[in-house]
Amino acid sequence: MQRKGITVNKLFDLCKEQRKLGNGNKTILISDDDEGNGYHTLFFGFSPKEDVFGGQFPPMAHDNNENENVIVLG
Repeated sequence: MQRKGITVNKLFDLCKEQRKLGNGNKTILISDDDEGNGYHTLFFGFSPKEDVFGGQFPPMAHDNNENENVIVLG
């Protein structure tokens, strides 16, 4: 089953809710894949795509997302 990605706005709302619940200082883990088969620590914040891919951003990002519609987190 293909899952729809989370936007920056949705992530912001989710983070605000977690802060209200007292989780603001907890370390974030992110899934290894879209099925939740494993998790690892989120090490980096948002990065320009060009920095992550050395100026050679692939023509189409993972899961067929258009380049102009994505931002890199992690």
